[in-house]
Amino acid sequence: MNGFVIVIPSLEPDYKLIQLLQSIRQTQRTIPIYIINDGSSAEYDEVFQECLNYQVTLLKHEVNLGKGAALKTAMRHILNERSEIEFMVTIDSDGQHTVSDMLACIQAAKQNSQALILGTRTFLRGVPMKSKFGNVLTRNVLNLATGINIEDSQTGLRVIPRYFMPALLRVKGERFEFETQMLLATKVHKIPIVMQAIETIYIEDNSSSHFRVFSDSIKIYSVFVKYFLSSVLSFLLDILAYSLLIRWLVGVNLGTISIASFAARSISSSFNYYINNKHVFSSQSTSSLMKYFSLVIIQIGASSGLVYLITQFLRVSDTVWVKVSVDSALFLASFFIQKYFVFKE
Repeated sequence: MNGFVIVIPSLEPDYKLIQLLQSIRQTQRTIPIYIINDGSSAEYDEVFQECLNYQVTLLKHEVNLGKGAALKTAMRHILNERSEIEFMVTIDSDGQHTVSDMLACIQAAKQNSQALILGTRTFLRGVPMKSKFGNVLTRNVLNLATGINIEDSQTGLRVIPRYFMPALLRVKGERFEFETQMLLATKVHKIPIVMQAIETIYIEDNSSSHFRVFSDSIKIYSVFVKYFLSSVLSFLLDILAYSLLIRWLVGVNLGTISIASFAARSISSSFNYYINNKHVFSSQSTSSLMKYFSLVIIQIGASSGLVYLITQFLRVSDTVWVKVSVDSALFLASFFIQKYFVFKE
């Protein structure tokens, strides 16, 4: 099959990898296959040695680096050594994908050569709870935060066009989070996504998966977790400064609320900008500072105006808790604006 290469990242595989290779070679005798041994222990050398009977190229990490790193190793090899390859087909080694589904994704790539093809499972029945929960959560968070609406965000069956690979090599993430970061990269680089329906298969309750529920989930959702933590710290700093200033100023009116809000937000936003720019969104945008503080000014106006209107309507004198409620409501809108306008590359 001209222009395609199959890439199978593998960590301590069992007989299912050999069965997959047998199935592929029954119909596809010449298509190149790369297997990435991602730091498996020596006791698995026999399995990888047997793989060589199926005309594969074996690449090896001396230590476990993660699925994302394995895919990047394959991409570098393709870009540097295989100029004739136009598409990289990724497929898992644990038997979750059938060869017929893989071929359907390849056919979809032929018809949509500029798109990222995702082999998309449905999660209706017979799916292990940890897999169903993780996929549904990631899918909904991804849709909420980016507008990317796909059925299966964690599928390992994908077809990646060559022209997308250099951008993916610059994407952060070396383990399972790389697959989510790949989807985010399609948004940045305007790569269309095409979903190809595939069979949903979980063998032995997915016990052979090397997905670490806690640590890998944290990495997948890291940008949201870091944004939340930076916002909470900035929020607490803002409220502390505001509560001290509003008690120092005389009277509760639009003027004193605005002055206290502006001074408190100037302190907290300087802290928040540094954290978000360096550690959350890791932006290299040279215009982010001006855009960020333009957003801050708009938020200060919205916050102080709403706090004043609500305190007048409710006839309360303590504005601190009103400000807490108002700024909490502005939290989510600020995330979207920062991610897609302020810190966008």
